[in-house]
Amino acid sequence: MKPGLLYRILKLYLPLVFRIFYRRIQIHRAERVPLKGPVIFAINHQNAFMDAIVVATASRRNPWFLTRAGVFASSVARYWLKKLQMIPIYRFRDGHAEMKRNDETLALCKKLIFNNQAILIFPEGNHNPGWRLRPLQKGIARIAFAAESDSGFKSGLQIVPVGLQYENHFNTSSDLLISFGEPIATQKYRQLYEENPAKATHALLQDVRVGIMELMVHVPESSDYEHSVNLLKAQKNRPKDLIKRLHSDQAFMANIPDPVEVKNVQNAAKPFCWLAYYMLMVVHLPALMLVHFAVKKIVKDPAWTSSIKVAALAFGAPIVHLLQAVLLFSFVFSWIWLPAYLLLLWISAAAAAKLKSDCIHL
Repeated sequence: MKPGLLYRILKLYLPLVFRIFYRRIQIHRAERVPLKGPVIFAINHQNAFMDAIVVATASRRNPWFLTRAGVFASSVARYWLKKLQMIPIYRFRDGHAEMKRNDETLALCKKLIFNNQAILIFPEGNHNPGWRLRPLQKGIARIAFAAESDSGFKSGLQIVPVGLQYENHFNTSSDLLISFGEPIATQKYRQLYEENPAKATHALLQDVRVGIMELMVHVPESSDYEHSVNLLKAQKNRPKDLIKRLHSDQAFMANIPDPVEVKNVQNAAKPFCWLAYYMLMVVHLPALMLVHFAVKKIVKDPAWTSSIKVAALAFGAPIVHLLQAVLLFSFVFSWIWLPAYLLLLWISAAAAAKLKSDCIHL
């Protein structure tokens, strides 16, 4: 079951967009993901649809995505979402009648597992922008054990914990660490499942939770979230390498000091740095206005901010730039300038993104 053309194009194209959107993306231990056999990616969910696409582009597998059913409301949406390998999952808020349709989803997931496909699941069941892993829902265990029961625990299914660590969930020119954990073979729960399915479900969820927690910063429920994060970010000499930073931040959060005043750090960047950035961005002003308009009109839940920004940047900005190129042609009357102009736009956008990062982190 190979992905469709649209899926494959986006998997090649979106990493190029991320190079502009993010200051830095670091992928850790992608080799842990089995290249063959059925896989379920279990991911912490902080940043709406962004979480799914960054993991899909960071792995050589082409996962199917379990997605809340609400986005499948229209026939047009259902058509395109199916092209992107999205599967509706119904929640309590969708009503009891709709919840029964999860039987269809479960049947499809089992079929995918038996065909050695990859599925991407958010075990928390909802998203929330913050460095905290919420309680895991039973859906991932239900899917895994339903497939194993039907196959006599011979499907070869493995669950791969994935940790996403965003330095900032909303802004561009920030850092993102994508870490893949040790695969969990569901076959090892066979005896426990046959003796007591409820205990097997609990054990699997606990192992998945531990696997994800090792790959992210978790602010305990007992802590003041804003204070803890501000205190962590105010540390001097936080490692630049994102793996080392993760380990350092985890150690800090495990031994967070008593409350102290956290002073705001003023941006000490030299004026010429920002001047150079704005000069590079002049030609991109129409595209930036489009991104701003899209966020203002579409985003109701702050967790969708980055997802909408990336969508506008990936699909709206190229149209704006193409229109600018056509406008240029109307003045110079030479097609030879168009590819050069479009290349200049891409180079200037990449240079501006890098310069903005330098200005912020000086």
